[in-house]
Amino acid sequence: MSFYMEYPVRGMTVLCRKFSMALFLSLFAALASASPPMDPGIKALQERIGFTVTERFSTPAEGVTGYVVKTGDGKTGIIYGLGDLTFSGALLENDGNDLTREYSARYIPKPTYASVAKQLSRDPHLVSEGGEDAPEVYVFADPNCIFCHKFWQQTRNWVAEGKVRLHWVMVGFLKPSSLGLSAAIMNAEDRAAALQAFEENFGKSGNGRGISELTPIPADLQKALEQHGQWMAEAGFSGTPGLLFKDTSGQWRGQTGVPSQEALGRMLGVTE
Repeated sequence: MSFYMEYPVRGMTVLCRKFSMALFLSLFAALASASPPMDPGIKALQERIGFTVTERFSTPAEGVTGYVVKTGDGKTGIIYGLGDLTFSGALLENDGNDLTREYSARYIPKPTYASVAKQLSRDPHLVSEGGEDAPEVYVFADPNCIFCHKFWQQTRNWVAEGKVRLHWVMVGFLKPSSLGLSAAIMNAEDRAAALQAFEENFGKSGNGRGISELTPIPADLQKALEQHGQWMAEAGFSGTPGLLFKDTSGQWRGQTGVPSQEALGRMLGVTE
């Protein structure tokens, strides 16, 4: 009796396995068909630039799909796909409501200023100047950035009087010479003096720049520059200067661009 029961059980097991596999394949196919394919324009741009799509969402605009993308250096943003077309920027409703702003708040994580500041505090490659016990400001700066130069000029009296402690976090992306100039400043025996020599000759060509590009860039400085770029992205800065500082309430804040002297002084608690 047991002999004859053994084979039907085995046959049933095989049948169940076949049924389970068929069910799995049908479910997989259903899920695959339920997820719409990526817009051809987005896919082509992804292959050319190399970003990662972390989220996909629908929009009220007919045929337009939103994509949250992350680049290799950690920057996150929102772009839109419409078939072969790709675009970015503000997606506005007829009442002027900016949907892109809403999508950014929903899908893009808020910058972790305190976390970035903590990592920067341990960085041995910063260019520091000003009062030792004064309010600290981390400044992400590209040597070829005119606005970074403006901020450098704007803060000279504060630095000389010890009212602030500036930590310049050098990056390089605006021009081909940016990385080499940043590396040269970071490699100097007196980094603050090297930055000053460069800024005092800002915009001048040839030897008038005060310093020359460092080429090739040593591996340790190359790694430090890459890390600075990643921290800049984590802080949510899309351009330079990017300022990271504690306000008078002790909260870390971030700002892109050059604030007025009065506004920055008010936020830092620095008086003229």
